Amino acid sequence: MVRLRFSALLMFLLPALIVLAVVAFLNIYILNEFTQAQSENSTVAKQTVEEFSETIGFIDSVGVQYKRLNELLLATNQDKLTHAAAYRIHSKMVDQLDATEKQLARVKTRLNALLTDKSLLNPWQENFVNFKNFSLMASDIVVIDPETSSRYINAAQVEYFKFVDKSNKLAKQLSNYTNQTFDETQKRIENSLHSIYYIGVIGFLIAFLIAVVSASRLSNYLQIIMASLRDLAAYKREIPKLDQVNRMVKQTKGELRLLGHAVLKFKRTLELSQKEEAQIFQLAYFDTLTELPNMQMLLKNLDSQLNQAYKEHLKGVLVKLDINRFQVFNNALGYDFGDKILVEFAKRLNVLSEGGKQLYRGSADEFFILIAPTHIETGKELHFQQAIADKVKNLLSAPFKIDNEIVSITCNQGIVSFPTGRKGHDQAHDLIRNAMIALRNSKDLGNNQSVIYRSEFYQQITDAFELQKDLEVAIENNDLELYLQSQIHPHEPLPRAEALIRWQHPKRGWISPEIFIALAEESNLIIEVDKWMLTEACKLLVQQRKIGRQLHISVNISGQHFSHPNFLEHMLIIFASTGVDPRQITLELTENIFLDDFDTIIDKMQELKTRGVRFSIDDFGTGYSSLSYLKRLPVDEVKVDRSFVQKLTDNEEDQSLVKSVFEIAQSFNLEVVVEGVETSEQEVILNQLGEPIIQGYLYARPVPYRKWLDTLPN
Repeated sequence: MVRLRFSALLMFLLPALIVLAVVAFLNIYILNEFTQAQSENSTVAKQTVEEFSETIGFIDSVGVQYKRLNELLLATNQDKLTHAAAYRIHSKMVDQLDATEKQLARVKTRLNALLTDKSLLNPWQENFVNFKNFSLMASDIVVIDPETSSRYINAAQVEYFKFVDKSNKLAKQLSNYTNQTFDETQKRIENSLHSIYYIGVIGFLIAFLIAVVSASRLSNYLQIIMASLRDLAAYKREIPKLDQVNRMVKQTKGELRLLGHAVLKFKRTLELSQKEEAQIFQLAYFDTLTELPNMQMLLKNLDSQLNQAYKEHLKGVLVKLDINRFQVFNNALGYDFGDKILVEFAKRLNVLSEGGKQLYRGSADEFFILIAPTHIETGKELHFQQAIADKVKNLLSAPFKIDNEIVSITCNQGIVSFPTGRKGHDQAHDLIRNAMIALRNSKDLGNNQSVIYRSEFYQQITDAFELQKDLEVAIENNDLELYLQSQIHPHEPLPRAEALIRWQHPKRGWISPEIFIALAEESNLIIEVDKWMLTEACKLLVQQRKIGRQLHISVNISGQHFSHPNFLEHMLIIFASTGVDPRQITLELTENIFLDDFDTIIDKMQELKTRGVRFSIDDFGTGYSSLSYLKRLPVDEVKVDRSFVQKLTDNEEDQSLVKSVFEIAQSFNLEVVVEGVETSEQEVILNQLGEPIIQGYLYARPVPYRKWLDTLPN
């Protein structure tokens, strides 16, 4: 057998060896290039993941701070926060927000290097700094000044939402940057693969196929990430579940897993933000006690339904409800009981919240029913409105059982339909105002009444407003007049009188006290009226004392004024400035004021009592009559209302009532003033019942104080 020599064999093999060498060299070169590209791609991906992860982590940490701020607000509203706890929370917030601000500086620096559009970075940082400052100011005074703290918290909420909005925009920019980076990575990988493909070397085919498979998997993962980021950036109501990203995190390692975790963290941040927005919406548009929509929601829906009514030529109805005697329940049974009344009242009437009707909670004991626009036949609008009022009365007709107490609850109703077609009457606030006007008119009729708004009501309110402004001017210009009505004592010769007030309007003439006093009581003007009348009475007493004449004058004090924190200060200033002897003054108080803080009332009375002031309970027996409070009050007399005297001569029941007043007064060693005595027959009966101090037309009408002085002996 002939054997080839090595040189011949080498000659045959040399082309193959050369081919193999070239192929090997090309393989080594291409593999080296591919490895380098993969290394650079890995570095870029890791850097992108770190930037994305830290940004999302920072946004998430700010969200946590905002959640704690809300928890602080809730704890304060529920009175669960002590000064010490507030201080610890404030200190912790200072440290955490400082750390978060430093993290913001790092994130901003890195984002500044990455993003091409840097316009949002400074406003973003400013929103966070404002959020931090408002949060710290709020937490610093949350216990000592909840109202100011609440305003700071509201300001912090506004800054937080601006921060979240810019965070979303920055996240979207970062998402776009991530997509661009991965697109470039994809192109480099594809270029490498194309190079391998064009070589066409069979020996490189296996590596090429491996690279194709690897690139295909990587491309699939990158597409999942990019699609998920697009979905998160574009969501409106429901945040996508991202099931593919969850599977990718479980199946991969390294940078791909980290990138998947970052996307899921971003999703959780959005979910937290969405949940907080829902909570804020609930607090902003719903009442926390009754869970009914509140005034903000009413205004929003009323605007919408007004537009609908106009466009479709329909009629809607707004009803304002006010619970009768709610303050009595609060004062007699406690504020917790009052809250339960509101809840049960809402439950009872909430059955109306169907078929285009919705119940809303206003403030305190006020509620609203909004009936969506519908077609009402011509001439049947009043019947439709009255049917609503009757439905409310029927729903409330059965007694309520609350904490084993059986209580009957009624309400007054003010009803207005819309649209009215009149300028200035078809905005949401106008309709609420008109419903309030109708409600006020219903109260003039008594409890459990309803009134449908009429256009003339508004003119009455406007006239009353103008009259109220004129009254304020009259007080400032001292245009009011002091009148006196004598009180005839059965034994003491000392002249006594009750101070009354009269007002002659420069254009309208004499205004009834019932009108302008009622207007004054609706505002703080009643306090100024009280001060004016007491000042004038004191000046008169001092003036007469200087000429050797001793008098005694009774002055009515409104419950609103007596409950004012500065009431005692007002009294003492008037006494000091006029130089009056307080022993010449009797202050008349109505029984209704005793429904307030009883101990505080006694303290005020005792303070004035030590200076010699006498006290009288006006209209005794018409209000909250109770022997228990009469025993504790430092009063000197009670005053029988004229309503008991009018039918005294032919009504045995009124005689019994007046007799009871005399017996009670005698038991407590009190004098009795009887007003409204007009006939001698009434006087005879009163003298048979006791020893009254007579006030009425039988002896004297109210007259200007100078004319009254002229009736006195020198």
